[in-house]
Amino acid sequence: MKIAKRISIDISVSSIFWILSALGLVYLLFMLSDILILTVTALLIALSVTPTIDRLEKYKINRSLAAAIILFVLFFVLVLFGISVVTPVIEQTEVFLNKLPNIVETVSPIKIDLNSFSGQLAEVPSRVVNFALGTFSGLFNAFTTVVLSFYLIQEIKKLPQYIASLFPDKKTVYTKLADSLQFQISLWVRGQLLLMLIVGVLSYFAYLIIGLPYALPLAFIAGMLELIPNIGPIIASVPAIFVGLSMSPLHGLAALIVSLVVQQLENNFIVPKIMQKAAGLSPVITILAVMIGFKLGGALLAILSIPLVLVIRVVYSHVRLNNNTKLPEID
Repeated sequence: MKIAKRISIDISVSSIFWILSALGLVYLLFMLSDILILTVTALLIALSVTPTIDRLEKYKINRSLAAAIILFVLFFVLVLFGISVVTPVIEQTEVFLNKLPNIVETVSPIKIDLNSFSGQLAEVPSRVVNFALGTFSGLFNAFTTVVLSFYLIQEIKKLPQYIASLFPDKKTVYTKLADSLQFQISLWVRGQLLLMLIVGVLSYFAYLIIGLPYALPLAFIAGMLELIPNIGPIIASVPAIFVGLSMSPLHGLAALIVSLVVQQLENNFIVPKIMQKAAGLSPVITILAVMIGFKLGGALLAILSIPLVLVIRVVYSHVRLNNNTKLPEID
């Protein structure tokens, strides 16, 4: 007769406390996700403009005044961009989505039941109206982000003092880490924004030249998907080719050629020139980060997930370098 062995697991009160605390922290972060996203956005803005403000300080320009001028210009550009670009994009996207079932039916030789799809698209106009009604809320959030960025810029200047007070024995090590983080994130943000702008503008004029309708939303998609290296441009080319095929095979071929030409220009000239100093991330890591971010917090967190991964990468490399451990490279 076999005697069953008892397995006992001792869990201390402190272990239960830490587990519950961790779960509570995760829940709190989830509940405050909107505020955290706004804060991270403000921090990215502050880090990206800090090098420019530091240079202006060398010309005896007050730091607060320089920050106020740059952030005011940034806010004005964002508002102008929203009025002149985002509104037409929304209007053209609404028209494009309403006609999308017909485009798919025209292109595809297989009869597709689009009733459920059309039902979802029927909600698009109301969603667009709700988005338009939320413009004031968006402007308020943008203004709040700019104000928060202003104060963060002042605090970044004091960062070495904070590090010295918290880690007096490792002041040099942590100061180098903070400088590296600021430098890499600043390069990535500015380089990525410029890359998105160039690709979006190139795509827009190319679509206009070949006579493709909905050029503005298609170019906007092409610019935004530059956040995902390698895969993003391929995904962006699909709707453009579909729209072209809905007109004629020749337009579909022209849309394909435009996408290939823009990708070649991007890979061989634009990216090496703009992003040569920025720390690149593996496409696999980037795609996973975007997917996880989109699942947890929507489109905005998907975008912010990439610089967050960049922060982890810089910290990881810094720890590996200073501890002399033989850990694998992230790249």
